[in-house]
Parts: sequence; C-alpha cells; structure tokens
Amino acid sequence: MQVKDTGIVNIHGRDYKTVAKRVDEFRKEHGAKYAIITELVNMDERNVVMRAEILDDNRNVIATGYAEENRTASQINRTSALENCETSAIGRALANFGLGGGEYASADEVANAIQQQDAEKKAKSPNFDDIKAKLDTLKTVDAVNEYAKEVKKLFPNPTEKQSWSIRTMFTIRRDQIKEEEAE
Repeated sequence: MQVKDTGIVNIHGRDYKTVAKRVDEFRKEHGAKYAIITELVNMDERNVVMRAEILDDNRNVIATGYAEENRTASQINRTSALENCETSAIGRALANFGLGGGEYASADEVANAIQQQDAEKKAKSPNFDDIKAKLDTLKTVDAVNEYAKEVKKLFPNPTEKQSWSIRTMFTIRRDQIKEEEAE
C-alpha cells in the first residue's frame, strides 16, 4: 500500500481516497455549512457499530453511512475499534454523498480488509510445533495416519513448503515408530 501526497492510496493497482481526503474535499466545497455527525449505534466487548450522517445547511440528512468493527480483527482494533469505526462510517457517508472518487470503499476500509484477510490466513496456518508435539505422543502408525487426516481437514490448502514440512514430520514419526517396534 502506497500513500500519495494527494490522499490517494494505491492498493493492488486501484486508487482509493482516504477518509481524510474525502473530509478535506467535503470541507473545501461546503465549509461549515454542512455537518458530519456520528452516532454510536452499538458497542460491546466484541463489536462497535457507528452511523455517520451528512447534514445540509438546513440540517436535513442528505447521506448516511454505517460501519462495524470487530475488536479482535486487528491489533489496531484492540485499542482503537471505536475510532476506526467512526472513520469508516464517515467515509461511507461521504461516498454516499458523492465523494468516493470512483470507489465506494475508502483506502482505510480496503487496507483494513486486507489486514484482516492476512490475519485470517495467518490464523489458519499450521502451527508446526503443535503438530510435532502431538505426533510425538502417538504410538502407532495407524494413529499417525488418523492424525494426518485431521491435519488435512484443518489445513486443506497449505503452501507447497508447508505441505512438504507436514509430510516430512509425519514420515519421520512413522519411521520412528517402525524402528521402536522393530527393537
């Protein structure tokens, strides 16, 4: 992700405006005549939901935006879910108002989504120490083979390197068990 001086972020070859850029454009066009109002809709130990409204000079609602943030979705959300949620709601309201720059999602939202996807991928990655520890407790080749089926279900799409590492661990443990049985 690369931020330009213009408040535009290029993410995977597409340009997205930051919420700060959208607010800046909004203020340059409308000054203090129009208002951005936010409201906390829901907050609990897991999630935050915010609503943002754009009000015209007569205080009529002319655009809205909602956002939800999960406190466990990222390290930033662990401490700042409320702030992130408010920023996203403002960005969505401004996009509804017409300040999306061709993209509805703001750079902030896209970056957050990518970060969450990366965290999910990392969470689904095999923990080799745990697999090895479990393998060391298994006493028969059949038990190792059953555990191999469990690991395949838990991690159905390992990378080539992960797959090689897992196969190697299982092969080594099978060989150890066969040697122990032969003695």
